[in-house]
Amino acid sequence: GRYTSEQIIALTEEYCAHNYKPLPVALVRGNGVWLWDAEDKKYIDMMSCYSAVALGHSNREIKNALFEQAASLANCSRAYYNEPLAMLGKILTGISGMESILPMNSGAEAVETAIKLARKWGYTNKSIFKGPQPPQAEIVVCSGNFHGRTTTVISFSSEEQYKKNFGPLTPGFRFIPYGDADAL
Repeated sequence: GRYTSEQIIALTEEYCAHNYKPLPVALVRGNGVWLWDAEDKKYIDMMSCYSAVALGHSNREIKNALFEQAASLANCSRAYYNEPLAMLGKILTGISGMESILPMNSGAEAVETAIKLARKWGYTNKSIFKGPQPPQAEIVVCSGNFHGRTTTVISFSSEEQYKKNFGPLTPGFRFIPYGDADAL
């Protein structure tokens, strides 16, 4: 590598936002479940499925598929129809038994969309709102959750550090303790 672990960590601390407190490990490459730092120390990746990464590292089939797709159509807006999206929809609806899909770029985006769908369904199908006031739906959330860092998502976090100085927050969430069936 071009830099030592110590240099990578120092550069990151100096030039990148401190929204995480990373482990003091500076990774430079990976293969499958294995990772290596700048000094070639080997680690097993015990963070798979954390955040949006669940693919492993340097998987030949995934690399080939990415290269093949990027060579023809790298990233296509939903403002257009495209074959990969059509085929993804067909495959996933076949597997899931659902009538349609709505792909997301991130977990927080998926949670935001789920909140919007739940509220809309409640208003239109369950007639939750029938008055002159703005809708006042509530969504029950469990304390101790983490779903990302968007304004709506932090609004139902029980961690004050995630909310401090980011208000006004999105209303409409009721907290209950995780695992408390009586509170639910």
